[in-house]
Amino acid sequence: MAGDADRLVLFSMSGQKMAIDLATVTEVVELPETWPIPLAPSFFKGVMNFHGALIPLLDLGCYLGPGATGVAGKALVLDRSIADLALWVEDVERVLPSADAALVGGGESPTVAVLEIAGNEVLLISAEALIDKLETDLLTMQRTFTGLEETA
Repeated sequence: MAGDADRLVLFSMSGQKMAIDLATVTEVVELPETWPIPLAPSFFKGVMNFHGALIPLLDLGCYLGPGATGVAGKALVLDRSIADLALWVEDVERVLPSADAALVGGGESPTVAVLEIAGNEVLLISAEALIDKLETDLLTMQRTFTGLEETA
C-alpha cells in the first residue's frame, strides 16, 4: 500500500468507493444543518457548526465531478492542522487497516492512488492534495471574477 496511513476511512460518493487517511479526519458526523455562504461556488453547501466553530462544508461529489451528493450523507471533518473544512460524502462504510488495501495504480491529484479493497476499486484521496487543488481553483475563480468586474 502506498503512503504511511495506518488506517483508512472507506466511503462512497456517487457510486464510487473512495478512501482517505484516518489521521487526516477529526470526526465523522451525521449531516448537520448548514447555512449558505453568499457568492460561494456551488460545491460549497454552506457552513456548519462544529463544536462551536463555523466551518465550510464541501460537497465532494460536486467538486470532484461525479455529481452532487444527495440530500442525506455524512460529513468528514478534516483535522484543523490541514484545513477548517468538512467533506460531504454519501456514506461512510468503515475504517480499515491500510494493510487490507493493495495498490493497483496511480492517480491524478487529489486522487493519489487506486487501491483494491475486498475486490473493489477504491480511489485514495489525499486531504493535503485536495486542499491544494481547492485553493488553486478558488484563486483562479477569484481572478476570473475580478477580471469580469474590471471589464464591466
